[in-house]
Amino acid sequence: MKRIFFSAFLSIVILSACSQKIEKNSDNETQFKDFNLVRIDSIKIPYLGNPILQDISPLNHKILFIESGPTDEEIFITDFNGKILNSFVTNGNTIVGHLRRIAPLYFEEDGNSFLSFGQPHVKRVSIDGTNVEIIFTGIPLYYSGFPSPTNEIIFKGNKIFFNNRSEISEYNRYQKEYLKSLKLLGNFDLEKNEITYFLPFPESSKYHNGLIYPHSNWVSRFIFSKNELIVAFEGEPALFVFEDKEPFSFIKKIDLKLDNFNAYKGHPEGEKGIDFMDAMTTLGKIESIKKVGEYVLVGYNPGFNNEQIRNWKNTISPEEKRELINKFKKETPSKILVLNENLELLGDFSFPDNILISSLMERDGYLWGSKYNPDTEEDYFTIYKLEFSEK
Repeated sequence: MKRIFFSAFLSIVILSACSQKIEKNSDNETQFKDFNLVRIDSIKIPYLGNPILQDISPLNHKILFIESGPTDEEIFITDFNGKILNSFVTNGNTIVGHLRRIAPLYFEEDGNSFLSFGQPHVKRVSIDGTNVEIIFTGIPLYYSGFPSPTNEIIFKGNKIFFNNRSEISEYNRYQKEYLKSLKLLGNFDLEKNEITYFLPFPESSKYHNGLIYPHSNWVSRFIFSKNELIVAFEGEPALFVFEDKEPFSFIKKIDLKLDNFNAYKGHPEGEKGIDFMDAMTTLGKIESIKKVGEYVLVGYNPGFNNEQIRNWKNTISPEEKRELINKFKKETPSKILVLNENLELLGDFSFPDNILISSLMERDGYLWGSKYNPDTEEDYFTIYKLEFSEK
């Protein structure tokens, strides 16, 4: 068992406070908005490997993360003092079985169990891995595995909403009808014990234009805010607003002016499109959308610029490509776009490059995320607690 050590410290470190976007009042006077992202605490867990943060429960002072292998996953639960409470392996030979996650694992309210949304089961698993309850069976195969922590499930009333990655289309992804046939979200009704898939692409989305797009380029991120369901699709710089109740009627599209966002325009059915690895590496991505207090935060990476793409295409060896990826990520860091509850633009700022933006989650008014340092093999798995506020 890996030894776990905890080191928590309280240090106010301003990670970013520069606003690069502006808005104007009725008198055409420029109004600048400055924001702070402040690290107010950290948890350092000695761990060698590739841990992936799943959930944090401030109420119960527990952390849930996993290590994924080729045939199984290992689940770890620690407390806020750094003590490992439990760890266990999930595979076909264990009581937990394969999880095949379509969403990050999520603590239940008491912190003594977690929910696993996977294929084909939704399971309730005790944190020691000894008790497993299958609460639903029937989730079909999915087109995109290994969901990022920021793609978490959301509880609303008696339903659990999740990003639907299931292959429930009669078409394949190389046919123009495929994207139009998808349902992007799902909800699990806890009272009826049934799952409903809903929300096709709006007609105003580029994914409704009959062209072909790279695998998973359309994955959605969503939040609920002010009686609205707000959805973003990974490769499209826009927010789509729906009513937050059935039938989730479409309200409006809000285009986001993201600097140098490298968006793929699609290609006709039957023609050769962008290479899969090039798409995953070079294209711009909407990586996260979170509601923090009265703000809506949209995390995105603009992708490679033209010069970076040329250098990328002229590089052959995998080692050199990995070096370029790390180099270009530093040159074009992810950013946070800041909007108010009316989805009016307030500003944006560069996201710290030492925090994994895809790990962001909101808990009790704070953001939490895991440390990211691709250049160094870390002895610690570090988790940051962040406070976002206007100066």
